[in-house]
Formats: sequence, structure tokens, C-alpha cells
Amino acid sequence: MQTGLTVTNEWSFPQKLCFRFFASYFFIFIFPFPLGFIPLINTLNNWYHTFFDALISLAGKYIFHIRFPLAATRNGSGDTTYNYVQLFLFAVLALITALIWSVADRKRKSYHQLLYWIIFYVRMYLGLTIIKYGFEKIFKTQFPFPFNNLNETYGESSPMRLLWTFMGYSTAFNVFTGSVEIIGGLLLLFKKSATPGALICITVLSNVVVMNFCFDVPVKLFSANLLLMAFFITVPDINRLINFFLRNRAVPAINFQPEFTKYRTQAIWDTVKFTLMALVIYTNSMQVLNKYSISGDAAFKKTPLFGIYTVEKFIKNNDTSLLPAIDSTQWKTLNIIFPKKATVEMMNDNVRTYSFLTDTLNKKIQLFTYNDSTHKSMLSYYIPDSAHLILSGKLHSDSVYMLLLKQDLNKYLLLNRKFHWINESPYNR
Repeated sequence: MQTGLTVTNEWSFPQKLCFRFFASYFFIFIFPFPLGFIPLINTLNNWYHTFFDALISLAGKYIFHIRFPLAATRNGSGDTTYNYVQLFLFAVLALITALIWSVADRKRKSYHQLLYWIIFYVRMYLGLTIIKYGFEKIFKTQFPFPFNNLNETYGESSPMRLLWTFMGYSTAFNVFTGSVEIIGGLLLLFKKSATPGALICITVLSNVVVMNFCFDVPVKLFSANLLLMAFFITVPDINRLINFFLRNRAVPAINFQPEFTKYRTQAIWDTVKFTLMALVIYTNSMQVLNKYSISGDAAFKKTPLFGIYTVEKFIKNNDTSLLPAIDSTQWKTLNIIFPKKATVEMMNDNVRTYSFLTDTLNKKIQLFTYNDSTHKSMLSYYIPDSAHLILSGKLHSDSVYMLLLKQDLNKYLLLNRKFHWINESPYNR
């Protein structure tokens, strides 16, 4: 099989050792992709993760002497203690594999064909992953419009929230960045366009990695690994790229050949490959569209009682005295932005996130915190006029009555300042 890769006939020992390490590392990092997308056999995916969860727990306990249990989380952070121990374990396993491989296969001169297949596996994973991120930007699910923090100051926001506010403001910018990611990902899926696709991904992911580090976004490890994969894909073409871009030399075209010599085998392989690609893209697209209607920009129009509210009157347990200066149980503002979630700022400036389920037929609201879903509160709501909302009922163990004023969103400069071709002076407020 001719892979179309520009390689020498015999590799040096450092080249072979590096290849064995990175081939092992990327396989451990990526596998069991794409088995999790295939119906009926995704049990293997769960077994694999269960096995590594046990190894990571043991490594954390006996190597790093971590006293608390380690487990994968679904809170959006990819930079947990678990993830760092996982990365360490992947690197150690890859190094051990590379050393054993080097002893057992020391007479082999090169790995031309295996390099091709490892790169194929890496670019499928990277391409399909970056395409999903592109969809999330185009459909504004990763960075929804920042209604939720319009009543916060810059000083109150975290660096990550500041980045999310910046990105979430502009739909056009999201569509642009998402489109570039999708183009780079699609180019990676095909061997003839893999190198330009990898170069686009290097450009995009370099910016992503720097933003993650500079704004303390907890996806540093994952994004850095994606960038490393993009560089790895360009390795076979590194001399051609240097000659073309830096030395101003002509480079010959690569003679791409089919993966298999027999037509029937190639046809079966192409069918399986494109079916899996379509299945992964379809599954990811459905996940993004579902998220778009729940927590993306499309969710705003579907949110009952949508708005930003400030509390004008708060009566607890029939106590009609004036609002105390500090009360950790008393609401100060209420943001109802998404259909099933709301954020509440308390009088002591703490912010709580509630699961906020609105029954528009019976005028009822059920709310509970994500950390304690067993203790649910039930409130009735009433809309006396277009500017007010009344909530009453049981909040935790207290009887409450709240009169809330709905903020006029048009007063926010971020919403009413539009694009201008002509600016006689910078409008920087």
C-alpha cells in the first residue's frame, strides 16, 4: 500500500522511539472512539472508561497520595485533579509501551504504513471533534448571548465569564469562527486535503489554547492535546511545508493511492468509513440542535417569564419589615433566561443557580438546586402588569412573597448599540 507520505526508507532510532510513543499516546487518548457512537456496541465504551477510572483512582491514591476519591465529572471542567492524573497515566503507559515496543521490534527499519493509519485515526477524531465545536458556535450553544450577566459589572465577572460575554455578544463572529473550524475539520477527513486542514486547525486551536490559558478556561488539557494532534498530522509533510513556505522551493505533488489494492476491499472500507463519519456527524449535530433549544440562543424565545428582575419587596414568614442589609436567604435579583434554569443573586452577593421549571397552565414554579434535587420548592406566580412579577409560596422551609421589577433590556448599551460603518470618533464606553 502506498500511503502518499513523504518519508525516508529507514528511520533513526529517535524517530522510531518518538513514533512509538506518540502512536501509543494518541491511541490511548482517543480510543474507544468511535465505538461510543455505534449502537449496540457502546457497552465496550463504558467498560473501557470504567477500567481507566479504576487505574486513575489507584494512581491518584498510591502515586500522588490524593486523599479524596477521583472520578470523572460532567460539570464542564476538563482540568480537574482526575484529568491531570489521567494525563500522567496516559503518558506513562505510552512511554512503557514505546520502550517494550522498541525492544520487541528493534529490527524494524520504519513504520510507513502504521504511521499512515495512526494519522488517519488521529485526523478522523480531530476533524469530527472540531466540526462539532464549529456547529456549537454557528448555532450559538457554546457562547449564548450574555443576557444572564447584563446586570453584573466587569469586576464581578470571572476571566472565563468575561470571555464568554465577549464571544456571546456577536452572532456574526461566532458564525465566522465556527465556519473556519468546520472547514478545517472537513478538510481533515479526506487524505488529499488533510494537510491544509491540519494547518487551519493549528491556526484555530493555537488561538483557542491561548485563550483557555489566558482566561482560565478549564479545557486547557483537552485543547492542548487537540493542538498537538494537528501538529502530529503535519509531520510527514514537514519538509515539503518548509521548502514551500520558508525556502521558496517547488515541491512535487503527492501521488495518493487507495488504502487497499483490491477494488472490493477498498469499496467496503470506503463504505464503512463514510458511514461512521456520517453517523458521528449526525449524532453530534442532533446533540448541538437539542442543546440549541435548551441553552442556546433559540432557548430565549421559549423561556416563560424571560427577563432580568430586581426584587422590590421581599416578605419572609409574613415579616413586613424593611429589607435587611444582608440576608443570605433573601433574593436581590432573578435572571430567567433559559427554559429550565434561573440564577438568583442573594443580598450578600452570592449567586445560586436553580433548576427552574415553569408550569404556565397552573401558574406554578418548581425550583431546586442541582446539588440538592430532593428538596424542591413550589412558588405561584402572578403578572400584575408588564413591568412586574409576583412570586409567593414556600421557598425551602420559609413562606415568601416577592414583588419583582422586570428590567427594560433596551436600557443596556450592549443591546442597543448596533454596527456603524462610519464613526467620527471611537464610541468606547
